Amino acid sequence: MGIGTSGIASSGTEASATRLLHRATLRHLADIRGLAGVQVFVGQAGEWTEAVRRGEVPPEAHRRILPRFDPEAGGAVEPLAEGRTGWLASYMLGGPGVDLAVILILTGLDPSELQSRLGVIEARIGWLMVAALADRREGIDSRAIGGRIGADLLLDAARARSRRALADQWIARMEAAYQPGLVAVLWVTGGEPALAAVSGGGLIERPSDARGDLEALAAVAVSHRAPMLVSGMPEGAGTGDVGLAPSDAVSADRGADRYAGAVAIAERLGAVRAMVFPVYDREETAAVVALLFGEGEAGADLRVTGAEVVATLLGEALAIQARAHPRPLRRMAAWFGDMVRTVFGKTAWKLKLAIALVIAALVIAAFVPSDYRPAFTARIEAGDRRIVSAPFDGFLADADFQLGDRVEAGATLIALEDSDLRLRLAQLTAEMGEVDAELQTARAQRDAARVRLLEARREQAETQLALIGRQIDLSRFTAPGDAVVVGGDAWRRVGDRVRLGEPLLELAAPDGFRILAFIEEDWVPEARAGAVATALLAAYPEKPIPLRLTEIGADPQLIDGANTFPAWFEITAPIDADVLDGMRGVVRLDVGERSALMAYSRGLRRWAARTAWRLGLGGAAG
Repeated sequence: MGIGTSGIASSGTEASATRLLHRATLRHLADIRGLAGVQVFVGQAGEWTEAVRRGEVPPEAHRRILPRFDPEAGGAVEPLAEGRTGWLASYMLGGPGVDLAVILILTGLDPSELQSRLGVIEARIGWLMVAALADRREGIDSRAIGGRIGADLLLDAARARSRRALADQWIARMEAAYQPGLVAVLWVTGGEPALAAVSGGGLIERPSDARGDLEALAAVAVSHRAPMLVSGMPEGAGTGDVGLAPSDAVSADRGADRYAGAVAIAERLGAVRAMVFPVYDREETAAVVALLFGEGEAGADLRVTGAEVVATLLGEALAIQARAHPRPLRRMAAWFGDMVRTVFGKTAWKLKLAIALVIAALVIAAFVPSDYRPAFTARIEAGDRRIVSAPFDGFLADADFQLGDRVEAGATLIALEDSDLRLRLAQLTAEMGEVDAELQTARAQRDAARVRLLEARREQAETQLALIGRQIDLSRFTAPGDAVVVGGDAWRRVGDRVRLGEPLLELAAPDGFRILAFIEEDWVPEARAGAVATALLAAYPEKPIPLRLTEIGADPQLIDGANTFPAWFEITAPIDADVLDGMRGVVRLDVGERSALMAYSRGLRRWAARTAWRLGLGGAAG
């Protein structure tokens, strides 16, 4: 009794993607006596999906069989494990773009009956591959009509801010649906195609033979005014169900010539199959999409009808993108027209009223005083700096102060390891005592030569003593006055070796801070020495700091796209806050009182004056 009449319940439901395969399995295998269960898997590129499951199949059987998939091996048979009686048979088939693995459970058969049943099954397995290929063809058509190439394509079009972004969307959707070797989108202007984008991020700006061939292939589709499915294979290979013969794309002598030209171009591009179709905006060809397939790639089951559906969808997507994101000139014209209609309406009195209001506002602004003060980026800078360096080679033993700490006069800033120096000092002192004793003896013996030698040794020892004593004094550096640590990293290097002259700390007087601002070039003529300003630090926005401009440097710097010059301001009143070197903020410069109209139209007036000067109309920036 077979699985179709045994009353065994199915372990799964019929999937729409494998509808034909499911029906073929029931039709061709249901009446085989002794078949207790069947499981069918469809795979592509090593990825497997269960398509059919009927009857009783060991749940772990496929985990052992699928990894050993080899279509050349055909089938295999083995007894059921775990004390069960029966047989487990497996068949493996490979087709164009689809792999098929069938697992069968046969029970109640002796070896002779098993062999006859396997012969029947093997004769019918091929029909399952035919059904799987048919499911795949229907799947591609369904994707073209309603899936990724359908609703998603139209939804994405509204989000494309430019036609280049729309072309990238089309390429992504075509690659996901058809897996071609190359996708190209070409915009058509005046009947001439121009390459806009290709898959893989290839360069399109630089002329090349490939670009010229793609544009020539698109020109064929424009002149044909219908989708073209072409094949670079030898004549006769690809006819029949594949649907890529010349008769699918052309029907007359002129069309045959176009088809032959398209085949030649596709071969130059290294493609064995190609689908090229124009996309229309109303009655005009707006774009051409080309899909090229290489040897062994998908594309054998493409149809002209499917290409027509895709072309229609792309035309709708193009119209949606144009409505959602019109071109700048059209958008500006529409905005200006809407504004005029909204403000003025159809009668002239609104326009006159608006002009009168503008003139009145300008007159009022010309007489209203304004305390406009331009703002510039600024930072705190220590004015009187002092560098504390290593007095000699040695190891840093002590450094208690860090960046930003305030130091009182007399506090030890750094200390170098001096134990070796003090030991050497003791040795030299003892050596001096010995030399003095020997010198007295030599003088008592009136040994003039030895006296001179000992006196030289004594002078050398005194020099060394003085040097070591000086090093011991320099090993500890104390602050000469109140200061703030504004630089250096000595506190991080305690225990490290330092070299003579290596900077360790940077000090500044606590009342020696000044503010460095960067004044834009347009304001330099109005920023004179002695000008009053106010600073606000990011750390203390509620405490304005009064300033006075002292000097402007001559070292220009580009900041935020504007050419600026450094300017130093002195602080004219005590700061009621703990400021640190490097704190940032803004400086507002007092450039004198002027009318609101002159203050807020300054940039426009200077731009107009510069533009007039460039055009040779005279005038100067004011």
